[in-house]
Amino acid sequence: MRPGQIAHLSLAAAAALAAALGACGTIEGGAVELSWRLRPEPGTIIENPSPFLDCDPMQPSTNPIGQIRLTWDVDGATDSTSFPCANGNGVTRFEVPPGDALLTVTPVCVGHDADPTTYVTPAAVQRTVKVGDTVSLGAVELLLRVSSCDLQPCICE
Repeated sequence: MRPGQIAHLSLAAAAALAAALGACGTIEGGAVELSWRLRPEPGTIIENPSPFLDCDPMQPSTNPIGQIRLTWDVDGATDSTSFPCANGNGVTRFEVPPGDALLTVTPVCVGHDADPTTYVTPAAVQRTVKVGDTVSLGAVELLLRVSSCDLQPCICE
């Protein structure tokens, strides 16, 4: 296939998807997209040439992080959705109610919520959600406790 044909097919696929989504009903909310990176908390020595961690930190006493949860609060109405940690990014459906949304991101261990004392996430972010629009949180960095697990709780123990 020539590059022009590929672009034409991609455009046709996108148009078909948009038509299919429009046929599913009316859109009543907005969407939120984000990406994330996991980093060990400052002072942690890890045997990894990258400054970032995988969803399975592979450190003693830690277990994998299965999901990244995005929670929103719009005028007191709270809800959330989770994305597979390994994806590195996610986009909600058009389900976030319109209005000023307070958005937070947290890690979720495989099988249970992470202990809040074992990670640090950015402060909640406020974004205005409009019907049919997608707002971006951009890249979010989560700091994880993955060392000295015998002295303090570590992520996903």
